[in-house]
Amino acid sequence: MKNRLLISLVLLLSAGILVMARQTPPASQAPPCNEVVSSDAKNEKKKDIVEHDPLADPIDEMRSRTQRKLDEKNFKELQDAATELAAISARMSREIDAGGQYVISLRVQNDAEQIEKLVKRVRSRAK
Repeated sequence: MKNRLLISLVLLLSAGILVMARQTPPASQAPPCNEVVSSDAKNEKKKDIVEHDPLADPIDEMRSRTQRKLDEKNFKELQDAATELAAISARMSREIDAGGQYVISLRVQNDAEQIEKLVKRVRSRAK
């Protein structure tokens, strides 16, 4: 009787250990959700995430997203044009000072034409 009880107890314990071993994941393997990500990759992921309203109309949302991108592009082009205008006007001012009172060089005329083109571009973007 003691042998039967001892054998059944050993079998139950070994079966319990096997069940527990199957249920717990191995300690050396990290779950895929806890991957280590560098701070640069985190920032890129945050940039890619688009704020989304699940109840909004998808067409209106796409329109507003496209409009936002166009506005950003126009702003960037306006900044670039303003920077270029400042550089051209500074160059033109130096040419006028170097030429004297009675001399206007061809560079000044070319710079004036470039300024007119940039002003037209800025005007059309600002509308």
